[in-house]
Amino acid sequence: MKTNQIVRMLMVIGLMVGCATVYDVKYDYDKQTDFAALKTYDWMDVPAEATMNTLTIERIKKAVDDELMSKGLKRSSDNPDFLIAEHTGSKDKIQVNDWGYSYGSYGRYRGGYWGPRNVTTYEYEEGWLILDFVGTESKNLIWRGTVKAEIQNVNTPEKSETLINKSVEKILEKYPPKAE
Repeated sequence: MKTNQIVRMLMVIGLMVGCATVYDVKYDYDKQTDFAALKTYDWMDVPAEATMNTLTIERIKKAVDDELMSKGLKRSSDNPDFLIAEHTGSKDKIQVNDWGYSYGSYGRYRGGYWGPRNVTTYEYEEGWLILDFVGTESKNLIWRGTVKAEIQNVNTPEKSETLINKSVEKILEKYPPKAE
């Protein structure tokens, strides 16, 4: 019985790791901004001291360009309506699951009974992507989207591109915000 539980748990973890899960998508925006009037954009320069991989930077830009183009926006360095800044990072994480159950005292047995405990840990690398849209004239943040993903098994250009495309699609899913 215990061996079956362990095998099932390893299979679930293997599926989770292999899928490069995208999660925790958030966005925020300035409610005073008329997003319908924003038709053109350009990219802000990545600071020289940033430690981002240039291949990743270009994959993110391509994914965002493709997604925004499908929404009717155009990339233009000639007086764009807004600018986009990208930020990425990663950190090691540990997930702890306590699969056991404990029971209090019952009947005449006063000492109580504690059921067997089964605690598992799962170590993974979490990456995040933040897209900031900044008004060209105001220089104020007008929209921000964030996403997190498990990235430890993203070890080929194809896997990287797939994860970036999926992440950007999720971030921009609700862009532009609906007018209230």
